[in-house]
Amino acid sequence: MRHGLGWICLGAFLWGTAGLAGKVLITRHGMDPLVIGAWRLTISVPVLMVAAMWESKGWKGRALRRGKWGWLMVFGLAVAGYQVGYFSAVDRTLVSTATMLTVCTAPLVVAILARALLKEQLGVSTLVALAVGLAGTVLLIGAEGLAGLTDPRLTTGNALALFAAFCYGGYTLIGKHLLADAPPFRVLAVVFSLGALLLSPVIRLPEPSVEAWLLLCYLGAVPTAVAYLFYMHGLRRSTATRASVVALLEPLTAALLALLLLGERLTLAGWVGAGFLLSSLVLMQWRSDPDGEAATG
Repeated sequence: MRHGLGWICLGAFLWGTAGLAGKVLITRHGMDPLVIGAWRLTISVPVLMVAAMWESKGWKGRALRRGKWGWLMVFGLAVAGYQVGYFSAVDRTLVSTATMLTVCTAPLVVAILARALLKEQLGVSTLVALAVGLAGTVLLIGAEGLAGLTDPRLTTGNALALFAAFCYGGYTLIGKHLLADAPPFRVLAVVFSLGALLLSPVIRLPEPSVEAWLLLCYLGAVPTAVAYLFYMHGLRRSTATRASVVALLEPLTAALLALLLLGERLTLAGWVGAGFLLSSLVLMQWRSDPDGEAATG
């Protein structure tokens, strides 16, 4: 898949399916969102361990240098911080506002810091795709998300959503930095194990329900473990900025699945936003400007 963007699209699509499963766990089984986030990381670890063992058989690159282990620790903290920040924000502000702040701020953080720290070149097509994608996300989420920004009672929740966005941007940049000389699947196995350990104090058993356990297993295995395997595999072959823009496919996937499976409706602005998001993905494939985004490794 070209420059890894196809793999990132697959990962973002799977992320978008997590919302439906999470909604059922919250509304039908009464689970706390933060507990769901902790279970996602915990259940993902065995899948990532298997992937790391499979990868080690064919890995021909260098072993991770000792100096990079500190970055692995920070990566794990960021992964755990994202779960805590986002799910705590959902509990303290409007869901649409938390989603908009997290999803829209993260690509901006990545673009700015990737330019400053990783020396990534931001070409015209990338900048236009970023702007179009962010506009599309705002339109897709709707006016309700914007309304939550002006309510002083929701300030704490909005701040937590921004914290989650910075955690997401941080682990995207750290992941890109580590992938220069580290096996991606092994990195994920170590990082998510650390994240799961950090969130273990909040884990609570769900009610004795086959559906609840199946949904938790799905969340941990598919839109967490498999999705991040796809994402890291693609990130190795793309830039952090492009990866963050393509990941905007996640809210589009969630909205369309809600439309098809839950009977929810999209407003006219929502459909325009969906068109903008799809246009941003097309722009990501437009290589007419020298973005300096050759594959890594």
